[in-house]
Amino acid sequence: MKIKRILLLATMILIFMAIFSSCADVKELKQGMYITDDGLAWVILQNDNEFIFNRHIATSYDPTGSYSVKGGYLVLHVNDEEEYIFIIKDGKLIFQEGNLAASLLETGTVFKLYKE
Repeated sequence: MKIKRILLLATMILIFMAIFSSCADVKELKQGMYITDDGLAWVILQNDNEFIFNRHIATSYDPTGSYSVKGGYLVLHVNDEEEYIFIIKDGKLIFQEGNLAASLLETGTVFKLYKE
């Protein structure tokens, strides 16, 4: 009976550790180009926390500005009225919301790091 309690306690501890480690605050993100599977949209994360965001290949406006990583989210900040938010999961960027992007990108669109 005592061994079952120890095993149950150990299992619960491992589960809590797994849950909390997956919720850890992502502080850094690899720089480079993140691109959609269809290749129609991309984000380039550059030095000094600067970015270029192409929301769709058919657009002529590519927002630029600074980015920050907080609490598992990537925020692309263009100005006080324009920003784009992504969830960071397993090294991928998952588009959530953003001004001027609703007609170009669906919520949940995945961007993966492009490796040359």
